[in-house]
Amino acid sequence: MLWIFLGILFASLALGLPIAFGLGVAAVVMALLSDIPLSILIEQSIRGVNSFPLLAIPFFILVGEVMSHGGIARRLMDLAGALVGFVRGGLGQVAITGSMFFGGISGSAVADTAATGAMMIPSMKQQGYTAPHATAINTVSSVIGIIIPPSIPLILFGIVTETSISRLFIAGIVPGLLIGAGLMITTFIIASLQHAGQTRRFRLDLLWQAFKAAWLALVLPVIVIGGIIGGVFTATEAAVAALLYSLFISLVVYREFPLSALWGMLIRTARLTGMVLLLLAFATVIAWFLTINLVPQTLVRQVQAITQEPFLLLLIVAALLLVVGFVMDLTPAMVIMAPMLTPIVTSVGVDPVYFGVLMAFILGIGLLTPPVGTCLYVGCGVGKVSMEALVRAMLPYYATLLVVLVLLIAFPGIVTWLPDLAAVRGN
Repeated sequence: MLWIFLGILFASLALGLPIAFGLGVAAVVMALLSDIPLSILIEQSIRGVNSFPLLAIPFFILVGEVMSHGGIARRLMDLAGALVGFVRGGLGQVAITGSMFFGGISGSAVADTAATGAMMIPSMKQQGYTAPHATAINTVSSVIGIIIPPSIPLILFGIVTETSISRLFIAGIVPGLLIGAGLMITTFIIASLQHAGQTRRFRLDLLWQAFKAAWLALVLPVIVIGGIIGGVFTATEAAVAALLYSLFISLVVYREFPLSALWGMLIRTARLTGMVLLLLAFATVIAWFLTINLVPQTLVRQVQAITQEPFLLLLIVAALLLVVGFVMDLTPAMVIMAPMLTPIVTSVGVDPVYFGVLMAFILGIGLLTPPVGTCLYVGCGVGKVSMEALVRAMLPYYATLLVVLVLLIAFPGIVTWLPDLAAVRGN
């Protein structure tokens, strides 16, 4: 069954068929070969999307839309400029810091690339950055948005593997900050060598003005992250609270867009949500077929025969996921691979929360690599650069991301200590 599924999936990719439809075709073929009634496919697909935590996805997508149009993202970028604009690299450092703020609210790498890139790239060119370099910084920093909570990929991982989404969110905080620090160091070095990125003198009065303008926006990540860590509400409830708050400050306080503009945001949110849910519905059917055919159990035994050393196993799995990220977008890769790989790594004692963050990061790198890197294509459109030029400019940042990946594999405590600490305090 596994080989039948993989054969149909790769044939669908070669034909240019959308991943969700490829999964649907594979499910029908597997059902016919197994002499299973097709009605079971409908039952399993409904079960896959009949999940309360899934409600967090459309709410967080809509929060990102409201941020981009409601003045929240711009105020956060202004605050980032006042905080780190004096560091060598200038607006490059601002773009990375702004992605940390933005990622801590929207949970989407693509939204981060589009929103911060449109604001930052023209100004970065004026500071001496080449178009590919400016685009590279804004594109690569978007991976922070799927690690720092909230994170749509972590929500999907939690659903398909039945892992605590709240613990996944808490576990993503420190790795997200580590990724941001690594990118800032790389930007500092490159800017020093290329004499790009003008700095401005740090001024406490400007920082205070930026903070006063953005403090209402800063409450958003406090609501999401602080509420989850404090046990005030679940990830889904945090998404609803964040949406209500962002709508209030955008429509009532900032008044950056009219109420009529909300309709277009709802349409875009519905389209993205529909894509995710259709994909998840068919992926659930595939996972069910593989489970009843004992595929995960067989994979566990075969991998354990090769090695039971967690570090070596994680290196093998990381290499596999990097290859998958080259040919498959993050969302389908997450919902297809997570149910198969999680039993393998947990069988040697790896924490599923740790693996969820690691998997989201590795597949996030795939968003930045050709030939199917979604953020890469968005970056090319926003920065008006060719794919070849952008990839060349991103080579030092690829190296940085791989160094951070090795650190996370070598020292799992970087990921797990904060959720463990939160659990101890909760007890």
